[in-house]
Amino acid sequence: MSEPISLRADAATAIFNLRTAADSESVQPAEAGCPSCGVISSRLHSRRQQRLRGVPLAGPVEVVWTKRRLFCAEGLCPQQTFTEETAQVPRRTRSTRRLRDALVATVIRAGRAATEAASSFGVSWWLVQRALDSGALTLPDVGALEPRMPGIDQHRYRSVRFFRDPATKAWKPSEPWMATIVDLDTGQVLGRDREGLGDWLFARPLEWRLGVQVVAIDPSAAFRKASRM
Repeated sequence: MSEPISLRADAATAIFNLRTAADSESVQPAEAGCPSCGVISSRLHSRRQQRLRGVPLAGPVEVVWTKRRLFCAEGLCPQQTFTEETAQVPRRTRSTRRLRDALVATVIRAGRAATEAASSFGVSWWLVQRALDSGALTLPDVGALEPRMPGIDQHRYRSVRFFRDPATKAWKPSEPWMATIVDLDTGQVLGRDREGLGDWLFARPLEWRLGVQVVAIDPSAAFRKASRM
């Protein structure tokens, strides 16, 4: 099965890693794997246009992608059909990864507030916050990093919950506190710990701990004791 395409890929095709043409007037449709069973398929079901927010360039930018829906080649798969995706445009997203990366960089590297970043890029505060949450949840290989100035602080990651003590039958609060360690040079979240911060730091290699020059903490005896390990 062949389908007509242009001889020259446009800028959006190159930026967002969409299907491209080499030097022919037709090309075999690219194959994609089913997200449920992983079986590769190129059998076309339908097409639909997807509109995505991109990084502003002298004004708002909207990327229009004619996305394919494919039949799953595995007859026993419950998915039956699925839509294609790329690294820049993952499934179930309405903005490009390039835009989300730019929002995170604006807040972390430039030190601007999420509200200010949202206003500058012409997006909602919620989109900026979701991009920040996604970046923070993706923790790096901490042992391979060399943080010079880690910052440590404690925050409540959810509301207080109550549970009943089996022995006394009394209701007691559960305080959901968590310590977060951040590289102050890059803004990268290095780790989180709900038990003991000292155990998390002691688990780091000796070279990692010796490379730390300054630790930013609040007036907490527990943090001060842990940072001296």
